[in-house]
Amino acid sequence: MLIPTIDLMDGKAVQLRQGMEKVLEREDVIELAKYYGRFGEVAVIDIDAAVGNGNNEKLIEKLCKVAPCRVGGGIRDANKAQKLLSWGAKKIIIGTAANEELLSKLPKEKVLIAIDSKDGYIATHGWTKTTSAEPLDFVKRFNNLCSGFLYTVIENEGMMQGADIDSIKLIRAATTKELIAAGGICSVDEIVKLQKMGVHTQLGMCIYTGVVKLEEAFVKCMDFEKRFGYIPTIVQDYATKQVLSLAYSTSQSLLQALKTGKGIYFNRSENKIFTKGETSGNTQELIEARFNCDRDAILFMVNQKGNACHLGRYSCFGNKDFSINELYKFLITRKSLLPDNALTTRLFQDEFYLKSKIMNEAFETVNFENKDGLGKEAADLTYFMLTFMAMHNITPQDVLNHLESTMRE
Repeated sequence: MLIPTIDLMDGKAVQLRQGMEKVLEREDVIELAKYYGRFGEVAVIDIDAAVGNGNNEKLIEKLCKVAPCRVGGGIRDANKAQKLLSWGAKKIIIGTAANEELLSKLPKEKVLIAIDSKDGYIATHGWTKTTSAEPLDFVKRFNNLCSGFLYTVIENEGMMQGADIDSIKLIRAATTKELIAAGGICSVDEIVKLQKMGVHTQLGMCIYTGVVKLEEAFVKCMDFEKRFGYIPTIVQDYATKQVLSLAYSTSQSLLQALKTGKGIYFNRSENKIFTKGETSGNTQELIEARFNCDRDAILFMVNQKGNACHLGRYSCFGNKDFSINELYKFLITRKSLLPDNALTTRLFQDEFYLKSKIMNEAFETVNFENKDGLGKEAADLTYFMLTFMAMHNITPQDVLNHLESTMRE
């Protein structure tokens, strides 16, 4: 996995040399996150919070809405960690504040432990102080309490003189959990080498300066030789999560897709690259691309316009499934149109009436007479609750994020 980094200071994306000297600064943080999100998860690090100089929480909440973010910096208690997860953070990164009591309150599959190494010892307080603990001590202590480790060699950070491969190998040998390396990475070849070691790469200075192009790095990480030049590409609807089709990518078609943000594939029967929807108008916007652990398959998550199948169906595997998300989209449309004489229009225009319907349906739900009755009353209650959520711009995913943030084994 390629993980672009957005380090935040005073609402701006910055790059620091060895965690101290600011050498780059960008203000287009939201657009940057959208672009970086095309390549998978984005690491958002709140440097201000890490050093105790305020925080960038309002901006981070927005970033979690536009890109899949793993968030770190200044997370010192369970309340803040759960708040970030409720905003939609895919994972949270906890450094020296990590302890058994804190981690016991969090879903471990959502937790990454930051191992910040300076001269071979764990650094704290925004990398301004060091301890007597060594990186392997953190691995041994927290290996069963997290989903993985982010290993940063501070003296290499921002220097672009190469990663510390030897120390990364030691960490890799000590755990089977996800391992992400950061600090000094300066070339596509180095990224590929780390990927082959089973190590993800968190990228900062090298992509901000243009030394490494994310599109080219993604393509180089793929094992095209194993598949005789063609990589199977699973295409999934970003909104519904349904699989739309199985396509194929070559290095050139993949590079074009990543650069343009379009569904571009290789047609094996016609032996040419094509853009989905170029004749039918049923285009695809590429939101996110990921490669699998063996680097021989790709997942494209797309916004599909119209039908994906050439037979006129929503998916090559069948019709669209009805879901809570589809119902919510219908309600959002009703909210914008407010058609005459529709119950939903009255609900949106009269919040007191909507609240009374929710309370009435809740009473009928808990006083159901039989299983079928419970299902019907629960359906009515769900409809009115979704309408209430749409009124206040709360999505089903927001609800799931809150539920997931408090789940533990």
